[in-house]
Amino acid sequence: MKHFNEEQKMNQWWLIGLLIAVDLTILSIFLPGIYQQLILGEPWGDKPMSDLTLIVVSALSFSVLGAVTVMLFTAKLETKIDGKSIRYKYFPFIRSWKSVNFDELNDFYVRKYSPISEYGGWGYRYRGRKNIGLNTKGNMGLQLIFKNGKKLLIGTQKADQLKLMVSKIQESKQNVYG
Repeated sequence: MKHFNEEQKMNQWWLIGLLIAVDLTILSIFLPGIYQQLILGEPWGDKPMSDLTLIVVSALSFSVLGAVTVMLFTAKLETKIDGKSIRYKYFPFIRSWKSVNFDELNDFYVRKYSPISEYGGWGYRYRGRKNIGLNTKGNMGLQLIFKNGKKLLIGTQKADQLKLMVSKIQESKQNVYG
């Protein structure tokens, strides 16, 4: 195996279901209120907001909801590895390819991890300034440990193929450096 390529999206059924449920809940709360207060002219609730506040709060809620929905449906983690470097990008968070040369690393290996307890979930995750996780689903990833002490975990759905690639790279590095 000379190259490793992987593209992952956040397309789990439970995430899509949760997002739809949240979207529908927010819409079902605000749309009747907007209709009642702005169209029918009747105050919405026991302590109604002003029309302007209702418009602003509704617009902000719909905007945030829309942005999160678009972000989740367009998020894509891409990983490419050859004999020289590891390249990755995580749209929309990391839009251009980032490259890590193997000589920048103390170690790299495929491992099982706990997304919730180690990174607080899936996505572009920070665990302190020196530990970043990039993942979309699952619990397997490529752990990179940099010479400067920083760590980066890149999630994978192709752990077996990745392990094979990593072992070949480490073997070739060992042959070169003795």
